[in-house]
Amino acid sequence: MKLQIKLICAVLLWMAVVFANCAGKPAKKTPEQPYTVGVIDSANFGGTYLYLLDGSLNEADTLRCPYSGVGSFGSAPIQVWDGVLYEAWFGDTVKPYKCAVAAMDLQTGEWKDYTFEDGIIEDFRVNEKGIFVLSNGTGPSVEYCPFAGEGSVSIKLPERTGLSISVNGYDVYLILDEAAYKDGHEMQSEKHFLYRINVKEQSQQKVLDVTESLGGGTLGYTLWQDGKMYIPNEDKLCIYDPGKNQVRRVALPGREACKILADGEWLYVIDVFANETETDIYRFNPRTEEVEDSYHIKESAMQCYMRDGIFYALQQEPDTKVCKYQLAEDGTCRKMEEAVIDAEAGSGYRVSDLFVK
Repeated sequence: MKLQIKLICAVLLWMAVVFANCAGKPAKKTPEQPYTVGVIDSANFGGTYLYLLDGSLNEADTLRCPYSGVGSFGSAPIQVWDGVLYEAWFGDTVKPYKCAVAAMDLQTGEWKDYTFEDGIIEDFRVNEKGIFVLSNGTGPSVEYCPFAGEGSVSIKLPERTGLSISVNGYDVYLILDEAAYKDGHEMQSEKHFLYRINVKEQSQQKVLDVTESLGGGTLGYTLWQDGKMYIPNEDKLCIYDPGKNQVRRVALPGREACKILADGEWLYVIDVFANETETDIYRFNPRTEEVEDSYHIKESAMQCYMRDGIFYALQQEPDTKVCKYQLAEDGTCRKMEEAVIDAEAGSGYRVSDLFVK
């Protein structure tokens, strides 16, 4: 009798998963129309949809990803490298806390996945060497999966971990918090240290105390560009120069800087207002280390992308839409197009990320 009950439960669970994965929009796997922009709509069960838009943000196609729970929801940025899209995969009904990166060939729509040790992906980066993951589960670690010729690497970190990594070759840079203790009790004050993890040598080194440089600000997305690490830090941009082993601070006009993007010779610092309904964008000159221009848009841009002077923003609330702006070098900002996303309704779905092909 107990065996029959178990079998019935297993069949019902299987039917629920099959129904969830078969319901909803058509399940195409290969893009049939040219597209420029992609939007990810996902749930922990029921599959993942990719809405593809052309250069004018007109609907081009809808694809179905074979994995459920794909999408970082803004916490770990999408990576596009050598014609392949890489996105965090957080799990499904079978394993709700999966530590993996899902990858889609942008031409064929074919998917594969890279699984790491148990944990939760805080951040990840991709370069010509492979995939680098900052994981935080039973213990924080840096995970490395090479594309060819080497074995996977897992390097355990001190107990307190950061939220973002930058990668240069085999070197992974991240900022770790270390609490101050007195008589065995944790104090309110913390110290921040920049670490360098080398996955090839499997080494880690505390390279710099950055407590004073960061000033206790909130850390978000960081970027390694042309031999330097850029750290948006509320009302300032911190720049780590490994040659001098020091951090410089550049004041920013706003107070909520949380992300930085590269586009050609320029860097763009994203400042999202506290109410998350409007965004300031600062065009930063890395040669002079000055803010050249500021732009203001009426949408939230927690998920965004820069390509050839064009700024793409994904807004989730109150409407789910993609906006396309031209950011000119004379400081003007012009909205070119916008498109409301017809997302899958209900069933725990949520539009999570934006990418540009």
